Amino acid sequence: MNDAARFLADSPGRLHLLERLRESPDDPRDIADDLDQSRRSIQRNLAAVEERGWVRKDEGRYHLTTKGDVIARTHREYVESLETIESHSDLYEGLPSTVAPDPTLLADATVVTADPDHPQAPVSHYVSVVESVDTDRFRMIAPVLSRIFHDAHAQRVLDGVSIELVLDGETTQAARDRNPAEFATVVSVPRFQLYRHPEAIRFGLTVADERALLVAYDDSGQVAACADSENPDFLTWAESLFARYQSGSKSVSARDIVRS
Repeated sequence: MNDAARFLADSPGRLHLLERLRESPDDPRDIADDLDQSRRSIQRNLAAVEERGWVRKDEGRYHLTTKGDVIARTHREYVESLETIESHSDLYEGLPSTVAPDPTLLADATVVTADPDHPQAPVSHYVSVVESVDTDRFRMIAPVLSRIFHDAHAQRVLDGVSIELVLDGETTQAARDRNPAEFATVVSVPRFQLYRHPEAIRFGLTVADERALLVAYDDSGQVAACADSENPDFLTWAESLFARYQSGSKSVSARDIVRS
């Protein structure tokens, strides 16, 4: 661990002190009162952070330096990122590390997880969003074909919404083998385009015009969590992830199925 991170982690009061000084310079007595800490503890921490160049003393009042301001903001972001990961552990545990989003992207996301009392909660949330979101286009990545997902999206296609879906090769082949005629009909539907990805897919992603949903699965293939966000940064990340998978996939058409 970085020495500065270790120094702040060893005593949470040090970060609180720096954040208090971000608000305004002050003397040790008023700082101690504001933070509800002893003046001795505040004096000790002030001496320690002053030695590191994070604060300076001027006429009895302590001021945060530029270095101290950046340290405080960076460490707060680090702490909040860890808290986000822990609070959304079901989501992160069900995602491949290669597609796990930066925790800052989930700061204002709605994350719905499955539990013994509500095992279908993330699925229900996902379907309700798909059925109601205002969009002309869905861009999707999926590890499985689910009837409940299929029905929700099929209705949107009938409503005129276009869908681009990326499946991995194994899932695509299994769907075709299960019912070749139905599969051929589906891939022939106007406004629907299927892409076959060469590598296994272990997560779900749906991108609408101004909203994105990220779906995590447990080891048994059941939906474990669904993250839903309209955050522009999350949407940009989701669009980039979809584009990466789509660009590495091959378009599937009814003609291809007939030929094979």
